[in-house]
Amino acid sequence: MNNMNEAESIFSGTKGWEKLRALIEAYRNAGIFILVDENTAKFCLPVLLEKCPELGNSVVITAKSNESNKNIAGVESIWRSLAKGNAVRNSLMLCLGGGVITDMGGFAAATFKRGIDFIHIPTTLLAMVDAAIGGKTGVNLDSVKNQVGVFNLPKAVFIFDTFLETLPKRQKLSGFAEMIKHALIDSPEHFEKLILLNSPEKICNDANILESVLVKVAVVNQDPKEAGIRKALNFGHTIGHAIETYSQKHNTHPILHGEAIAIGMICESFISLRLLNFPEDELRRMSGFINWHFPHYSLNPVIADELFSYMYQDKKSFGQMQLNFSLLRGIGEPAWDQLAGEKLVLESLHFYTNLDAGFFV
Repeated sequence: MNNMNEAESIFSGTKGWEKLRALIEAYRNAGIFILVDENTAKFCLPVLLEKCPELGNSVVITAKSNESNKNIAGVESIWRSLAKGNAVRNSLMLCLGGGVITDMGGFAAATFKRGIDFIHIPTTLLAMVDAAIGGKTGVNLDSVKNQVGVFNLPKAVFIFDTFLETLPKRQKLSGFAEMIKHALIDSPEHFEKLILLNSPEKICNDANILESVLVKVAVVNQDPKEAGIRKALNFGHTIGHAIETYSQKHNTHPILHGEAIAIGMICESFISLRLLNFPEDELRRMSGFINWHFPHYSLNPVIADELFSYMYQDKKSFGQMQLNFSLLRGIGEPAWDQLAGEKLVLESLHFYTNLDAGFFV
């Protein structure tokens, strides 16, 4: 992974389109490939081609957008398309899509011919503020999230809020969860701003998105390979990923990543209360705010063992009986490598389950 300052390679607005056209021009003779999914092929690719007519001769590769396709078989399909299109070491791939496309496309590009350049053009709020930022690429293994991957920064990331105009409300809400997470690990003032905006709709503009993005970029620049402070970005994800994986396997209509992380943040804030004295009034306010915006997911005690099995497979885990969490001492005060036992995790799930009834432990 290179050591470039990622903040200097993130572009938006009119200047963003100008920079993108200049970047495309530099790769025209080496071959340009555009990775899309079935949705971005329909709604976003026409906008991209209109803004950047230089892409007219590019090779378009289509992948499925669903999380269940984010695996080695999906990456192999991309590799084969690159090979068929005669991609070479100095070709460029544009990843135009949400988190599945940026995760999988980045991994495919980083490994094809030992690495070709790629750029991200995220088209969902979640991808703009999270998946496309920070150089993490990868795929799932046996339904467990992001088990195989590499750190590799894109050549650039382009954030255009125009792509959010056709995004369903539920997808915006999913991205809003990661913006809440960034605010919680950043500062009380940042979180207060989100409470006042009180809407994923109001937050979908370049300025608010870039504010959230720069929280992640600042952390990643300090710790590119997650040896320390970058682990703070995993707040809400140990439990959240487990619930997301369970839902992917068992629900006809699985919950989205952000919806799962919203649950994880509530549960892990409860654990923060017990382990690190996270203020109880902040837990009430934060969990109430999240619960107001996000649909309540029904958790049944019988699924606990399966959830624990996913948590133990989490990349952050220290092994059996050692569940590793990134928590909060207070808003803007993250703490990582915090160990909690199953009993406390069960209490946190119980706390979440009873929120709708107005119950507070």
